[in-house]
Amino acid sequence: MTITLPDSGIALRLMPQLLGMVYLVAFLSLLVQVQGLYGARGILPIADHVTRLRRQLGSRGWQIYPSLFWLRADDRILFGGTLLGVVLALLLLAGIWSLPLLLGLWLLYLSYATLGQDFLSFQWDALLLETGFMTIFLGVATPPLAGLAFQVFIFRFMVSAGVVKLTSGDPNWRNLRALCYHYETQPLPNRIGWYAHQLPEPVQKLSTLGTFCFELAVPLLFLAPAPLRLAGCALLILFQGLILLTGNYGFFNLLTILLAVPLVDDRYLAAIGFPGASAAPAETSAAAFLVSAVFLVILLLNLMQLLRLFVRPAWIRRLLARLRPWWISNAYGLFAVMTTDRFEFQIEGSDDGEDWRVYEFRWKPGDPARPPRQVAPHQPRLDWQMWFAALQPGVLEPWLLSLIRRLLEGSTPVLALFRSVPFAEAPPERIRVRVFRYHFTDLATRRASGRWWERREVGASAPLTAADFLEPTP
Repeated sequence: MTITLPDSGIALRLMPQLLGMVYLVAFLSLLVQVQGLYGARGILPIADHVTRLRRQLGSRGWQIYPSLFWLRADDRILFGGTLLGVVLALLLLAGIWSLPLLLGLWLLYLSYATLGQDFLSFQWDALLLETGFMTIFLGVATPPLAGLAFQVFIFRFMVSAGVVKLTSGDPNWRNLRALCYHYETQPLPNRIGWYAHQLPEPVQKLSTLGTFCFELAVPLLFLAPAPLRLAGCALLILFQGLILLTGNYGFFNLLTILLAVPLVDDRYLAAIGFPGASAAPAETSAAAFLVSAVFLVILLLNLMQLLRLFVRPAWIRRLLARLRPWWISNAYGLFAVMTTDRFEFQIEGSDDGEDWRVYEFRWKPGDPARPPRQVAPHQPRLDWQMWFAALQPGVLEPWLLSLIRRLLEGSTPVLALFRSVPFAEAPPERIRVRVFRYHFTDLATRRASGRWWERREVGASAPLTAADFLEPTP
């Protein structure tokens, strides 16, 4: 199939403002959690992390973890950074000072992501930074090569998701039963996902086949002439809409839909009288030439990432490794292996070891009678990370131990991340973690009992006390 240079100048000029909307969601979501996650009394304090990195890496630390927070990372700075991100995103959304705002937002989000440890390591964080980096240059010029680079980028992103499923060796993707498990075992299910889980197996298999179609066949349209690209854009939006309806993936779906915008040819926007749809003169300035050169490099990086899906030459690995700290060319591929069992951790506190009371999370499954809830585009980072922690139900990861320590201390910013706190006046003497296996109920059970989940306990940790976290004396 011939790759045609797109006539997408209008769409590219819209990208900065539309990206402002995604940045706004991302920073608002982080603003309400940042002190509980990263503050001095948070789960993974960034200031402590910087101190460790300085000790381990010395002056090379900022090169491996580029961040503004090497300068200062107290609670006011961390909260103020998210608030600044909100303000900059609003200005960008209003169409003001695109170039400096795009640069500032990218650098600010990068600063959180590189030092964010477990809570800011998701693929849509990488996708936002890579998209944000590319969009910076649209604040200078929008040459046709930029449209081609965005075409190849969204093609590579979607194809990667399909290829990793096929190459992972997971039998549930190969026998088309992956979606028989997906709605129940995804990180934060919602109510529509519960209903989708009730569909008969033939429908689930057909849906799995449809997923491969959306991820492997539809992307070919992104590289086709304008009418087929428009069809590909519509199908991509449909696919992301279905994912958004049946699950909670933060701002991922909004961002992916945004990446479909450069697939729309100017003629279609002009036909509907879109603002700014008048023909723009060809950009022939030195700035446009330099931006074209940048997008040529970006295009080559995308082709290298595509190649890495199938073969991994050492020189490509070395080159991409040098860029990794800046998150400007990332590997993608969601749900390569389908989770088939849902384990959940329940955190409980007690003063006497007999009466145990539950710390209820805001969004993740807990009380079987509480319906799954819609939370996207907000991403509750703690609830999300609890899903990853429970993938190994016999292990308490270091960050989870840090969470328990903060609960034993009664840390107010960490307690604010929970839906209900049983020890609001004073922290408990001990904390334990119980492990349950969860399954969605069926229609008959929910009608009869009102429960959305069935659960069975499979284990519990030994109780932990403040003494377990004391530093050993030399």
